[in-house]
Amino acid sequence: ILILLLAGFGTGYYTWQKIQTTLNANQQVITRLNQEIQALQSDSRMHEFSSQMEEKFKRNQQQLDAISQQQQALQQAQTITAAKANLTHDMVMADEHDWLLLEASHLLRMAQHRLILARDFGSAIAALHSADQRLKEIDASGLIPIRNSINQQIHALEKFPHPDYVALQLELDNLSADLRSGLTDSSDANAMPEPDQSVDDNPDTSMEDELVIATREFLLNMLEYVKSVFNESVQVTHGEQQASVFIEQQEQKRAYDFISLKILATKYAITNRDDEIYQQQLDAALLWLENNDGFANKAKLITAIKQLKDIQLQPSLPDISPPEELLADYIARNGASK
Repeated sequence: ILILLLAGFGTGYYTWQKIQTTLNANQQVITRLNQEIQALQSDSRMHEFSSQMEEKFKRNQQQLDAISQQQQALQQAQTITAAKANLTHDMVMADEHDWLLLEASHLLRMAQHRLILARDFGSAIAALHSADQRLKEIDASGLIPIRNSINQQIHALEKFPHPDYVALQLELDNLSADLRSGLTDSSDANAMPEPDQSVDDNPDTSMEDELVIATREFLLNMLEYVKSVFNESVQVTHGEQQASVFIEQQEQKRAYDFISLKILATKYAITNRDDEIYQQQLDAALLWLENNDGFANKAKLITAIKQLKDIQLQPSLPDISPPEELLADYIARNGASK
């Protein structure tokens, strides 16, 4: 046991000596390192390098701070720009429903303008149909009364008895032909006045020029009639019967020229949509015709003129403004949303 204790003590002492030697060696290394560090710190070049590195670090830190501030400013500017862009988009670029409502409102105004200013029933009906289609695309229950009102206006325009101006012109042409035919049937072929071809043969002649030419022809015929009557009254040798026949023929020609002139003036009134002149000219032609028996188809001519008199060139137009008023009220109450 003693030997074991001595051996253990010897081993422990040896181990302690090794540890102590190692500690001393480490202490020496630490001391040497501290000396080297102190030597480096006392070295001027190292001190200068350290100072330069500190200055560079400070400059880099300042630049980093400046860049960070710039980045914050850019972010703020970007936020303001985005807000302005959103505001502009909301004000100018409205959503699909907004545009459809605005388009429908514009189309309803256009329908009224075309009807009132140009009496263009076709364009007005087309604009109403387009407005109804825009509202249909929105598909909002609040727009149902407006769409019903639009359909009522379309139905009213489609049933409105607006005159066919081209057909009226053609009816007056037929009346002129019947007038010549009646005069031919009631008088001798040689005594029938030839229709004035100087007006119809020139397609470039305007309605005003035709009216002036017809008026001049009528006055010249009246002058020739006065001369003929005067010459006939002087030449008594022709006989009383021959003079009577001549005067009757001249009366028929004068009636034909007068009524033809009134028909031409009536066509001019149709072109200008003038109801007053239209009725005045037909009244004058009807009065002259009723007091003249020189036409074989007098009854037919009178009936045709009376039928023309029953037509109004510009009848009172229907009011198609209710849909626009309803839509304006809807937009005022609901804004641009459904």
